[in-house]
Amino acid sequence: MKIDLNQLEFINLLLRELALAIEERFGEKTITSLYRIGDKGVHGTLPLRGIDLRCNSKDHGEEVEQWVNEQWIYNPHDLKRNCCLFHNVGSGYHLHIQVHPNTVGRAGK
Repeated sequence: MKIDLNQLEFINLLLRELALAIEERFGEKTITSLYRIGDKGVHGTLPLRGIDLRCNSKDHGEEVEQWVNEQWIYNPHDLKRNCCLFHNVGSGYHLHIQVHPNTVGRAGK
């Protein structure tokens, strides 16, 4: 079953754009997490600013992570964070996609 991100109005518009760009470039991904009630981070915001995507291949995950972070700056005032993280926080490797109110595309991209 495919989720049409364009129908989910609670998703931040830039996050939607970023997720659709990933799908267009790398193919359809399985969403493993969207909104989490009570979450203090981007998964708990409305509009939603965080999505997790299944990705079990280290090489592919690192490729997606690099491409996303070459295209967007999470927050020009906080360069320690990125729009995409390929990581394992205990439940398996996945792509964590996030945006900030200050997220911008990189010049020329």
